[in-house]
Amino acid sequence: MPLNGALGVSIVQMETLDFIVKSLILIALIFAPIFCVYKNYSFVKLYLVSVPIISFMLIIGGYWPHFYTEVRLNLMGYDSLGMSEIERLQNVAPEIHEKATQLHWSNMGIGWPLKVIIWMVILLPYPLIIWLCGFSFKKLKLRFSAKNT
Repeated sequence: MPLNGALGVSIVQMETLDFIVKSLILIALIFAPIFCVYKNYSFVKLYLVSVPIISFMLIIGGYWPHFYTEVRLNLMGYDSLGMSEIERLQNVAPEIHEKATQLHWSNMGIGWPLKVIIWMVILLPYPLIIWLCGFSFKKLKLRFSAKNT
C-alpha cells in the first residue's frame, strides 16, 4: 500500500476520507429539507432550518476539494511556496512529480468562494420545490382518503 509522506497515510485512506466527507455533505444537502417537510414544518420554518444547513454544507463542500488537494500535496512533500517548479518539486519523490504538478494546477481557476456562490443560486430554490412536493402530496392524500370514506 503506497504511503503519502511522513505521516504514513495511504492513498486509499485519503480517498476513503474524501468519499466519506463528500457523501456526508451530499446527504445533508438532500435530506435536510426533506426531513423538515416530513416533520410538517411551515414554509418559513423550513427555510429557517434548511437554508443555514444548505449554506454551511455548500461552504464546506466548496472548500473541501481545495483543502484536500493541499493536504495531499503536503503529504507528497510539495512546497507550494517555491518560486519555480524545481523548488516546489524538490522534496517530492520522482515517480510522483507529474501527479503533484497536476494536483497543484488543479487548484487554479475559479476559486472556491465563487463556486459556492454559484451553487447557492442553484440550490436555494430546492427547499421550495421539496415543500411544494410535500404540500401537493398531502393534498392528494387528503383528497383520495376523503373519497374512500
